[in-house]
Amino acid sequence: MATAIEAPAPAGGPVQHTPFRFEAAAKEARPVRAVLDGPPGSGRTLAALRMAAELGENIAVVDTERGKSRQYADQIPFRVTELDSFHPNNLSLALYAASEHDVVVIDCYSAFWSGPAGHLEQVDAAAQRGGSNGSTFGWREMRPLERQMLDAIMCFPGHVIATLRDKVEVVLRTDAQGRQVPTRVGLRPEQQGGLEYEVDFAASMLPTHELVVAKSSVPGLANEVLDDAAAVGKALRAWSEEGIPRGPRAEFLHRAYDPEATYASLSALVDEVQHCRAAGMAAIDHKGAATTLADVISFRLPLARKREQEAAKANAQGA
Repeated sequence: MATAIEAPAPAGGPVQHTPFRFEAAAKEARPVRAVLDGPPGSGRTLAALRMAAELGENIAVVDTERGKSRQYADQIPFRVTELDSFHPNNLSLALYAASEHDVVVIDCYSAFWSGPAGHLEQVDAAAQRGGSNGSTFGWREMRPLERQMLDAIMCFPGHVIATLRDKVEVVLRTDAQGRQVPTRVGLRPEQQGGLEYEVDFAASMLPTHELVVAKSSVPGLANEVLDDAAAVGKALRAWSEEGIPRGPRAEFLHRAYDPEATYASLSALVDEVQHCRAAGMAAIDHKGAATTLADVISFRLPLARKREQEAAKANAQGA
């Protein structure tokens, strides 16, 4: 049998034997994904809120720190929900509930990694069920939930800012008077590995409330030490609005759940969702459990077709 390379081609050029096509690339306008990490007292919550206020007017906060964010409500208006159990599905459900907001601040995202009922606890519980292969079994079982939670963040229809706790160590530093002063230093964020590769902007907060930028897709911000979180938010918004619009939209959820949706309208929605990379958007299934937008559409498509076939059959019999 001929391979794709060996297959005959017409005089006008090679025959396409794969589903992959290349097109001219263009800058895309889509929502920002940002993370801020820092030790206690570095001001990451307020910095995140100041950035959020420049990114949009309608701000939602997923508070995992016993309502700590509320102390800044006199400076920046926002709506808040407090969580005390941090199963990955709970974040997906919170993001679904926040889907009409311009910006969501997850303060603090580390809770979904190391907090009560968070990722690490779920891995341990799964490991106990796995017997002799417990550790491997635990991580393997939790990977899909971890991926779904991260997809829910990446496919949120608005901007997302997540704060992270740093593991802290006390070191001696010399102050301006030459004295040795104990200083808390953040070592590394509490998070799953690789999160920084997924975001557009990542910075570490210093005890002085300055931002040390580790990664930025915005020209001019990378590798800088900045002291104005609002200015960072403004620069991120300007960058995110440049280009051809191609980001997840909250209207996709409305169309997916529309009781009058037809097989044709849902099929058209599939194409739009794929084009805007929104398949992993947080949604709820018919039982109220966390799922994805793609799964909701997949569930409703055959139901719509069956309903239309039954209606056509009833009309034919009544004619």
